[in-house]
Amino acid sequence: MTKPLAPGGKGRYAFLLFDSTMKVVIFNPENERLLIQILELLIPGKHIAGITFMDKEKHGLVISEKVATFDMLCKDADTGEEFLVEVQNAPQNNFQDRVLSYSTYPIREQMARRISRIRDGEKLDRMDYTLRPIYVLSLVNFALEHESAEALEENYISRYELRNRHNAELMTRSLNFVFVEMGRMKLGPEDGDKCNTLLEKFIFSLKHMHELDKCPDNFKEDLLKDLYRATELATMPIETREYYDQNMRTELDIIAQKDYAVKQGRAEGEAKGRAEVAKAMLKNGLSVDMVMSCTGLSKKEVEHLAQ
Repeated sequence: MTKPLAPGGKGRYAFLLFDSTMKVVIFNPENERLLIQILELLIPGKHIAGITFMDKEKHGLVISEKVATFDMLCKDADTGEEFLVEVQNAPQNNFQDRVLSYSTYPIREQMARRISRIRDGEKLDRMDYTLRPIYVLSLVNFALEHESAEALEENYISRYELRNRHNAELMTRSLNFVFVEMGRMKLGPEDGDKCNTLLEKFIFSLKHMHELDKCPDNFKEDLLKDLYRATELATMPIETREYYDQNMRTELDIIAQKDYAVKQGRAEGEAKGRAEVAKAMLKNGLSVDMVMSCTGLSKKEVEHLAQ
């Protein structure tokens, strides 16, 4: 029932562990119903009537500050609550700090819109600093470090809010962080029947659907049916499929370049190490032939080191 990711990433279903391919396949208006289901799954108790997609490029406070581009930024069409979603396939230094910095952009935008209203002539008694809730959701294909396993919900999710460290009193409901730690999924692509909850089935699908020939028989929930339908490459809209293929090629090229750089670095490191050993051997009076035999260096290389 399973197969590896084919060259170019072309199995039956899309590969969703790259942020670029997730954006193309899932984070688009065509899949609004699916997105709502995903958001409601990851934020229990949340009911979303509709989604308004927002500009994913946000500028800094000063000209020199780098533009931040998010994988998805949208808001509830009724309440104005905002959802910022990031996908990260590989561990990254200071990832939580990066996510925290991203949360400041929607806050700035809310304030900027109110300042704009004042500039347009709207009279306000005072500046309104009330924030509509912002949810920052991170889908990460690794495990974050926690002080204890108690930080996790359902084995895969960690959530953070701003609370008093003494009595856990909530400071504000306006800023919320959810980390879906897909790297904690130990089930292989053949273990779909071992998934019990909708969350576990969802995470399993994100990690392994590109290796499957069909949706597992026990994945009967609407969210999962919609997910597999949206990611099936053969029925994907032509423009979406072309953009997906383009992004897959780019991502795979980047991986190949990184692998090559790592191998080259190791080879250079090994050569440097052999050279240092050879120098020490020559210094201690060993013959060129002996040094060649012990280090694997050529006669020309050893003679050069002997100079």
